Amino acid sequence: MLRTHHLKSLVLFLGVIVVVSVAFPIVGVRAQADGLAATLEVLASGVEVRRVDTSNWISVAVESIVGTGDAIRTDASGRARITFFADGTDVELTPNTEFRITAFRGNEDDFTLELEVFVGETLQRLGRALGADSRYEIQTPVMTLAARGTVFAVRSEDSGRTGMLVYEGEVAATADEATKSVPQDFGIRADDDTGLSDVVRASTFDELYAALDGCVASISSVDDISYNVRVQPSAAAPRVGTLFPGDVTRVFGVNESGGWYRVAFRDGFGWIQTSTLVVSDDCAGLRSFADNAGPEDVTRYSSLGDIISLDDLVSPPAPSPTPDGSG
Repeated sequence: MLRTHHLKSLVLFLGVIVVVSVAFPIVGVRAQADGLAATLEVLASGVEVRRVDTSNWISVAVESIVGTGDAIRTDASGRARITFFADGTDVELTPNTEFRITAFRGNEDDFTLELEVFVGETLQRLGRALGADSRYEIQTPVMTLAARGTVFAVRSEDSGRTGMLVYEGEVAATADEATKSVPQDFGIRADDDTGLSDVVRASTFDELYAALDGCVASISSVDDISYNVRVQPSAAAPRVGTLFPGDVTRVFGVNESGGWYRVAFRDGFGWIQTSTLVVSDDCAGLRSFADNAGPEDVTRYSSLGDIISLDDLVSPPAPSPTPDGSG
């Protein structure tokens, strides 16, 4: 629907005051009969809206009204902010993002707000602690996020992989019927095939991915040296096998004191101690574990060779990682 809005302005021309009526379009403005309406503000050009039950995308130059069922997308340079309430409850869309409002109803005190991030990155800011009857939820291709009075970022990739970082407050992340609570300064990720990741400390998506995917690394040692692999970062922990320096091409964490590195081992993880390991310069940051981190889950090991078997290991499976990294 295209309506016009008239702006009356005064123009002084040759000493005569003339009243000029200028008509300009308000893109797609309509009443939200089925719920509340929000304000879409263009922060950088390259923003479009697709109204509910329509197939065409409409370019927005400055500002528009959006509501339930409307989709918003940005191109490679576009940025937008959608403000739901004047107290600062809003969502910022970065370039190359597609987003939809799936539900927006209630009133300023108690409301339901359901949003969907198809692809791209968004920053959510809730300017209040939600009431008991309010709900703020974001759906991505692989993960659902529920927040109560918080600031958090969501990144969804074309593959469906989704990452989330919490800057203030706490967010509950759900995937494949599993739910984990993510506190401030931590993040989480979900994939189609693996479900929810560990909850790890991270302030950027690069840090989140480095913590979960590890970093390229190498060990400089003579060829005839091998490293004992243990289930914990301790020389007193059970040994589960050995690795040669050339076998270590990526590391997945380091203990707080340094010197012990978490490495991939037989479809699971183990720990080696070395002073000659070098991490790639482009690593955003290794995941930090407490010096007394709990043992790895030995049931993940595909085999342990001829010397050691799973029956030799009496350590229980690793508990779920805790937000302080001591898991």
